Amino acid sequence: MCEAAGKTFELNNFGLFKKADIKNELIKGQFDAIIGGPPCKPWSAVNTSRRGANHPDFILLSRFFEHVATNKPKIFLLENVPLLRNEPTLKQHIDKLQSQKFGYSIMAKVIKYSNYGATTNRRRFIIFGSKISKAEQFFSELTKFESNPKTVKSAIWQLRNKEKNEVKEHIWPDLKTIDKYLEKYKSGRFGWYILDWDKAAPSFGNIMKTYILHPDAFNGGTKRVLSVKEAALIMGYADDFAFPESIGIGLKYQMIVDSVCPVFSEIAAKIIHEMVMASDL
Repeated sequence: MCEAAGKTFELNNFGLFKKADIKNELIKGQFDAIIGGPPCKPWSAVNTSRRGANHPDFILLSRFFEHVATNKPKIFLLENVPLLRNEPTLKQHIDKLQSQKFGYSIMAKVIKYSNYGATTNRRRFIIFGSKISKAEQFFSELTKFESNPKTVKSAIWQLRNKEKNEVKEHIWPDLKTIDKYLEKYKSGRFGWYILDWDKAAPSFGNIMKTYILHPDAFNGGTKRVLSVKEAALIMGYADDFAFPESIGIGLKYQMIVDSVCPVFSEIAAKIIHEMVMASDL
């Protein structure tokens, strides 16, 4: 996954990509902000085994806070699944950074991407810390960017009549068993979703595993899952976003659902940038 993410990062000219084993390596430097999202599997609702401290990725939550404590950036932001709120060790990390030694103001809140004009209803837990202002300022500024959700139609309607592979990344696996699960799709429970053109999309996982269906799947259209291109557009990726040819379809789907919604990312980055710039005046 890391190699694929690095290639994708560089292909889209996002800047310098550095691969590091942060389980065993502490990256030191002078940073205005540290932004991260430790793997969510230890707290994810869809992970029913090896939860919490039993999961090998559990240590990466502590490593995030160790990077903050070591580098003492002006601002930090952590993004994860809402169930992280119930993690018993989280309070210890926050209390440490709020202590007189580190002096961070910290606030945490669950947000929903669609409240900021995105097409996905995914909810995320945001922890924001600042040494240069009250943490509440970030969430106060965030309210200025609230807007109505975008619909699935607004994101992918232009692909409705496109053939498979007619547009780059407009590809999907050919699944032969969709009809078997019609009753499950009608229920809409446990991730058995048929998207609605006129609504925002529910949060979904890797389409190779969860079989999220195109809105027209049982309405005269091809019975198929979302294409890679459609999944990316619903998550908020730019229309010209590109994946390396060497990456398989399953990994492309996984990278999309693992990512933070770019619509929200851009807003958060803008607020953080303005806060840092104001502190330098």
